[in-house]
Parts: sequence; structure tokens; C-alpha cells
Amino acid sequence: MRRAVLLTLAMTLPAVVAAQQHAKDLSPPPPRIVDLGHPLSDTDPTWSGKPVFSHTLQHEGALLVGSFSTDEHFGTHVDAPAHFVPDGWTIDQIPAIRFVRPGVMLDLRAKCAKNEDYRVTKDDVVLFERRNGVIEPGTIVLVATGWDARWSDQARYRNEHDGAMHFPGFSPEAATVLTEDRDVAALGIDTLSIDYGPSTAYEAHHITLPHKVYNIENAAHLADLPPRGFTVVVAPVNVKGASGAPARVFAIVR
Repeated sequence: MRRAVLLTLAMTLPAVVAAQQHAKDLSPPPPRIVDLGHPLSDTDPTWSGKPVFSHTLQHEGALLVGSFSTDEHFGTHVDAPAHFVPDGWTIDQIPAIRFVRPGVMLDLRAKCAKNEDYRVTKDDVVLFERRNGVIEPGTIVLVATGWDARWSDQARYRNEHDGAMHFPGFSPEAATVLTEDRDVAALGIDTLSIDYGPSTAYEAHHITLPHKVYNIENAAHLADLPPRGFTVVVAPVNVKGASGAPARVFAIVR
């Protein structure tokens, strides 16, 4: 009897192992995580060109502890509606559901390489949707300009000359389509502002923030994303009453 049982196990075990391997082969691959931000450092580019961040470390016995001070709108960060809207949401008032949303990525690096003041157009949005499908309500729209490659050089990143900074951003027309017609959750870009560098009226900010569409600025590695098929996770420092805050931003690509 024992010999028969052992013989049966010997005959069936390979089939069981093969079935398990087959199931494993059919299981979806693990998601890819893409970091979409820069770690904070006192050498990072700032809006004013002046230092706004400090970080100190010290040992207390076996413990390493530290403290830091920063502007709200520094590094990879979120603009809350209150940044431009007196009664708008502050960082802590933005519903958490708006920080974990499907994302799309418009790769406009080629156009921005030819024009440092390039502004995302309505036609860019239309062309993206023609190729990749309609941008659904609640989406986080990210634009890769390639500007993040300049991050380690503050002078090149700010690109100030002829009395203004120069870098790409969103046109009012594109901001209007995405905010009012597509009802997106947020706009994100890998430059200092969603408005292009020479802007003094900040037209795109005045379109997005009153509609409770927050902004992600100084993002990174956006070109590592596909056009769609990923989830964006935005985690700003949850400061009560803040108009903005540095944020950890990443994408889950499936």
C-alpha cells in the first residue's frame, strides 16, 4: 500500500509542479515604480535664485537626527488652490482621493528642445487624444519637456536672460481645455512652473487653481512613463493651511 502511494505521488508531483509553474507564467508581472521627483537639497534651483532650504544633521548618541527649513514652493512640490485663490483649498484640504489618480504623459521634449519658451497647445492635447484616447475626468496630466535634465545646474534650469526666466509651460488654451472640458485632477510639469518662464500674469495658474485643479512643479523622469496605463501617487507634506508643499511623487506602471 505504501509503495503504491509513493508511486502515485511520484507520478503526479511533476504534473503539479508544472501546473504551478504554468500559473506563475500566466500571472501579471509586478508593477514598475517610477520616481517622479527630486530629493530636496540646498543646491536645488529656486524660483528667486536665492537659497530657501536648509538641512542640518547631528548625532545624539547612537541616533542620527536632523531638522530642515524650506519654502512651500521648493523642489518637486504641489501648488494648492489657495496659492492663487483666497478661499481655495490649502494643502491639507485637498481630498486624498485627488492624490492617487490615473495619469497620462504628453512627451513634448522635441518641441521644447527647439523652443525654450514652448507652451503646450490645445492641438498638443487633441493630437495626444487622437493617438491614445480621450483624457478622462480626474486624470493627472503630466508633460515631459526634458527640462529636468538641467536640474543639477541652477543657472541653466532657471535660464534667466533678457529680464526673464525662460522655460516651457502650459498655454492658457491648453490649461482651459484640460481644466474646464476634461475636468482633470492636476497638471504636472518638469519645470519651475506650469506657466512658461516669461509669464508675469501666470495665466495657467489662474485657470487651474480656481477649478480645484492643483499643480505639480519641478517633476522629474516624466519621459520614463508611457503615454497612459499608470497611476500617479502624489504625497505632499501635509502642512495645515499651506499654499503648497514639497511632495514625493511617483507612478505605478502596469
